[in-house]
Amino acid sequence: MKTLGDLREVLGKTMNGVLDGSYTVEQARAVSQVASEVNATARLEIDMARATDGDYKGSGFIEVDPAPKLTGPKYRT
Repeated sequence: MKTLGDLREVLGKTMNGVLDGSYTVEQARAVSQVASEVNATARLEIDMARATDGDYKGSGFIEVDPAPKLTGPKYRT
C-alpha cells in the first residue's frame, strides 16, 4: 500500500470479500483496525504540513495541502 487510493481499494476488496464469504468478519475487523491506524498517521501528516506552513510535504501516502483553497460563492471576494 503506497497511497490512500491503495488503502481504499483494500478496504473495498475486504468489504466485498465479507459479502461473498471469502473473508470472515474477524478478518475484515483486523483489516479495519490496521486501516484505522494508517488513517491516523495520514492525519498526522496533514497536521504536520499545517504546523510547518507547508514545508513538510509528507510521505506521498496522501497529497498534503496545508491550506486548501476554499471555493464557492460563500468564499468569493
